Amino acid sequence: MTKEFEIGINLLKRVQKELEELSQAQDRLTARKIVNSIVNPITASAYQIRVGDGPYKEELLENLLKLVKEMRELSDMNGVRETIKKLLELLKEVEETSTEKKEG
Repeated sequence: MTKEFEIGINLLKRVQKELEELSQAQDRLTARKIVNSIVNPITASAYQIRVGDGPYKEELLENLLKLVKEMRELSDMNGVRETIKKLLELLKEVEETSTEKKEG
């Protein structure tokens, strides 16, 4: 895992709580407030992961770019929820993979 990729993963971890809150948001105003607070770290994470190299890179990028687009529009909250769910699952898998490599 390259340093850039690690930075991208760490940015995602930093906003993980807000992503979970966004996936639970019931109205667009609440969702918009959360989006405004995390859109820059999410975009920066996508860039760092794109220039770096690590496990699940393509899947992470695909979901990050999709999430950025959905966050800008906020027209399909169910789509946002699904993308966040996939992204958090991938983040967990990346963490498990890197833990296994460190132990092994």
